[in-house]
Amino acid sequence: MSSAFAARRWPALALIALVVVEALLLWLAPAEQTLGQVVKLVYLHGALICACLAGFAVAGLLGLAYLAVRRAGLYRWLVALQRGVLVTWIVYSLSSMAVTYAAWGVAIAWGEPRVLANIRVTVAVLVIFAVSEIVRLPALTALGNIVLAGFALWATQSASLIRHPVDPIGTSSSVAIRGFYAAIVAVMLAIVASIVVLLRARPAAHPKES
Repeated sequence: MSSAFAARRWPALALIALVVVEALLLWLAPAEQTLGQVVKLVYLHGALICACLAGFAVAGLLGLAYLAVRRAGLYRWLVALQRGVLVTWIVYSLSSMAVTYAAWGVAIAWGEPRVLANIRVTVAVLVIFAVSEIVRLPALTALGNIVLAGFALWATQSASLIRHPVDPIGTSSSVAIRGFYAAIVAVMLAIVASIVVLLRARPAAHPKES
């Protein structure tokens, strides 16, 4: 068994186990009086955006750390985190369309500022990822993730709300709903972390000198 395969085996098994746990939590989570079973999509949607924003923030901090010390190990973690958050953001975007369609009857609510903010972040994520993968300059990748972290956090948190509720689960009077949601968010964070560890275990690319 190669060392590379061994390094990826445990993160892969952890990822599979966490996905199963997340699926069970979503299945067991209580429905809501108004939304019914659709609220389970809201659980997933909320957990994904929490994981994405946390990932953006950590990637920004890693970018700052890399620019300060210029260590290859930090760069590899940064690249793995960037790729992991990209995957998570794509899944989040798809879940957003599913929730929007289930709640409002359209996949993309063009008149909702929060939706437009998410589209802008999606464009920024794809552009910065593409530039990082093509150019492969560690300093540029670090700087891109710093900028992306600030932009994503600002865009998503400053967008006004028209039809989008402020915090439908966090403000729920149901202890069960809030408790299950907290568990779903925690497991989602662990899923993203396991994806990042799995990507970090891949053979290292050889970036250009920064």
